[in-house]
Amino acid sequence: MVLATADAADKNFGFLRLTRQRPNRQRTGVNDLLHIIRELVVPIVSAACVLAVVAYFLVRTRFLALILQEKELALRDQLSLILPFTLFSVYGGLNAIPLVGSYVALNHVGQIVGGLLAGPIVGIGTGTILTVIRYSFGDYLALPASLTCMLVGLFAGLYHEWYRGWNRNNQLNARRAVLFTIGIEILGLGLSLLLPDFGRAEKMVLAGAIPTVFGNALGVGAFIFIMNTLVSERESLSVKKRIENELRFARDIQQNLLPRSFPPFAGPRKNVAVCGAWVQGRELGGEFYDLFFIDDHRFCFVIGEVSGKGVPTALMMSVIRSLLKTYAETGMDPDELLYRVNNELCRGNNTSLFVTLFYGVLDSRTGEIVYSNAGHNLPLIYSGGGQTAVVDQVAGMPMGTLEDRPYRQAVFVLNEGDVLVMYTRGLLASLNHQQEEQNEQPLVEMLDRENAVVPQILVDHVMQEAQRLTGGTEVARDMLLMAMICTPQEA
Repeated sequence: MVLATADAADKNFGFLRLTRQRPNRQRTGVNDLLHIIRELVVPIVSAACVLAVVAYFLVRTRFLALILQEKELALRDQLSLILPFTLFSVYGGLNAIPLVGSYVALNHVGQIVGGLLAGPIVGIGTGTILTVIRYSFGDYLALPASLTCMLVGLFAGLYHEWYRGWNRNNQLNARRAVLFTIGIEILGLGLSLLLPDFGRAEKMVLAGAIPTVFGNALGVGAFIFIMNTLVSERESLSVKKRIENELRFARDIQQNLLPRSFPPFAGPRKNVAVCGAWVQGRELGGEFYDLFFIDDHRFCFVIGEVSGKGVPTALMMSVIRSLLKTYAETGMDPDELLYRVNNELCRGNNTSLFVTLFYGVLDSRTGEIVYSNAGHNLPLIYSGGGQTAVVDQVAGMPMGTLEDRPYRQAVFVLNEGDVLVMYTRGLLASLNHQQEEQNEQPLVEMLDRENAVVPQILVDHVMQEAQRLTGGTEVARDMLLMAMICTPQEA
């Protein structure tokens, strides 16, 4: 496109001059292009970037916060918005670039953005002030340019009303704002062609059309993009905060479900002492234990871990605890109990979650424990003086994986002075320095160094060491430890 051909245009805007000398045509064209970029495009882009930075801070004001929340602005608030959006455009006008007897300026950004976001009152109010300012320039295009300032604010406000009425649930995106700005800028440039000297007006319009439209569209698009980014940021923070609150609430529920205090038992149960400790990890997990008597002498205990993390895992943990206690109170054997609980989990398990679990029943009169295992880490029997052994293996698949799968049970005796130590993989992970391979050997070695056979002391020492190895920071996964001792008392 030939932007200027007259001698006056060539004189006032030399870098747009087109040469007819064929030998130097390519080199001159490149120089002209570089000159245009340096003298016109770079200042316009720089001004648009400054406006974008100002927009970032402006969208954080109380008024814009109300707009972002899609709340109706009171008349007083709308009038208060006129001033900041006016200043927004004044900056673009003060950085106007002289061009062929007129100016290229980004003085429409404020009234367009104000009208698009806040409605006709802000758009017209901002446009009225800018109309006076633009007319004071006194150049050849002052009259149509001033009229354009008023019209763009008006049309932006009307577009706001139409768009919100048609699509209230969706925010104005940057693409629509840019297209609107391009259309309204072309309309404004068309008004300049109505001036008496059409040839002169045409040369000036053609010379400044592209940078004017491009600059204002860039400024408006940047503002709307920043505003929408802030909306998304606030929504993300709101969702994150809500999730954190829900997880915190779920953690509190978990803590209330598990036994947290271990008072001495009374009557015929006083020869059983037990203690448990649970350190929660960063994520909501499914590790749990439970302890309860089903009569004067039979003491049920269970420790388990649901796979995965999050709310589904915690909910499944609660379901399992309820099922276990319901069946345990009927007095059924451990192998039958795990069989029935497993079938219940398989029928209603659409999440592919599974649970490892060790369940036992202690006869406090004899120290005999009947137990069954569903893929959980085997407990340790600590006898003091460096004597720690692993409970005999009883094979069993994790529950929730396959229906009608049988479980086996076995028996061992907890002699006087023996401490039964039960734990989950989270504790082993800490004792193994978070290594991929986890085994119970570090826990065995730690127990072998202990002299105390009091469950409370033993649990405290082990958990303190586990937290020391993690550096005192929040652990990645739950750590759970339970210790039990029984002094058999024959009836």
